[in-house]
Amino acid sequence: MIRLIASDLDGTLLPEGTADIDSKIYEVIRGLQRAGITFVAASGRNYESVMSVFGSMEKELTVISDNGGYCAKGGVEVYCNEFPEELLHEIISMVRAVPGVWMLASAARGAYTETDDPEFVRWIREGYQMSLRVVDDLTAVNECLIKVAVYTREREPAEVAELMRQQLGRRVSIVVSGERWVDIMMPGISKGRALTHIQQTLGITREETAAFGDNGNDIPMLQQAAESYAVANARDEVKAVAKHVLGDVSRGVVLVELERMLAEAVRRQTDGT
Repeated sequence: MIRLIASDLDGTLLPEGTADIDSKIYEVIRGLQRAGITFVAASGRNYESVMSVFGSMEKELTVISDNGGYCAKGGVEVYCNEFPEELLHEIISMVRAVPGVWMLASAARGAYTETDDPEFVRWIREGYQMSLRVVDDLTAVNECLIKVAVYTREREPAEVAELMRQQLGRRVSIVVSGERWVDIMMPGISKGRALTHIQQTLGITREETAAFGDNGNDIPMLQQAAESYAVANARDEVKAVAKHVLGDVSRGVVLVELERMLAEAVRRQTDGT
């Protein structure tokens, strides 16, 4: 019986880089939680951007943001994994030297960039609903930074990710996230590790967990769930890991599956099983 559901946002529960979610999701999530099933919003976005989608439910949700770099329950921080200053400065210097990319540094409640391209800045602010501050020097930001996100506007994200792995090695965790993003976090950070922490805290097993995703950063989370789902628009390596493959995100397939799970949970409650 499923007791915990974790879902990615961009490309899985809603279109990439938007806050365009079907409003029915809120009552479905509330129904699941009334039926004893915890819902976890698990995203590469920072916490503030996740709340642009679920703001009215902050006190009701558990959130994994920044690919597991930050976790909050009911609006209260559970943990935060920020970069040490020396490593952060090295990452920033390295990304600056990569042609054809833009860089975003995430704090729990906002983000910073050195990029002043108006289209990029508007997209981050309006699409991801993020408080983005444009600064001259990211290394001068006096705030704990959790993730460096690299937008690969002129290069393939897998190519950029491999280049960064060669330079930074095992000192960081690097994943492809979204259609053209590469995310850099502290080593060992992943949605799967964060989900494991939540499972252990709640006393919920892998067999009692379902998870939904579409991209490389979702793979550790899917592996931590016995009932794992990839959407049809997912990367091939994600589909290969998932137990089930659904339709395309544009068809609202995750919401349909959550409604099915809710109906099953209500039936079990009614039957007393």
